Amino acid sequence: MPELSQIRNVNLKVIFLVHFIFTSVASMGFWSSTSYLFYNAILIFLLIWSIYQEQSHEPIQLAIVVNGSSIILDVLLLVMGFPSSYLARERFSSAMAILHVFVRPISTILLIKNLEERSGSSGVLTGILSGHSETYEDIDRMNQGATIPQSSSNAPGYGFATAQQI
Repeated sequence: MPELSQIRNVNLKVIFLVHFIFTSVASMGFWSSTSYLFYNAILIFLLIWSIYQEQSHEPIQLAIVVNGSSIILDVLLLVMGFPSSYLARERFSSAMAILHVFVRPISTILLIKNLEERSGSSGVLTGILSGHSETYEDIDRMNQGATIPQSSSNAPGYGFATAQQI
């Protein structure tokens, strides 16, 4: 059996497994609508895509957005559709959905760290939010100390007046 350090994308695989289990168990009750299954299925798909495409940033960025917005969607769904029956299956699935809400911020932070590892820099989100990058160098502007050589009017053979047409 391979060691844990030899397995690629361990964090993403654990995040996938945790979300898959919580989504499956929370969907067992009748209280949750199909919207819960819909946005969690999108998250599961994005996590699989990010595991498959190791060098791409887009699936992880989308997974961060979907996971972050799912916190709000989960809270709204729990407030509007919390089960009123005392069936054990309904109470258990709603309790798992509540636990899933508490797991989401942790997995979002881990996804952000994974995105930073893929991009090779720290503070990916701070660079996006601030609107500028620390390594940007404007090569269009010339240095203040650099001068453009001027052609003198008395230099033989150079000048617009003596230029030949092509």
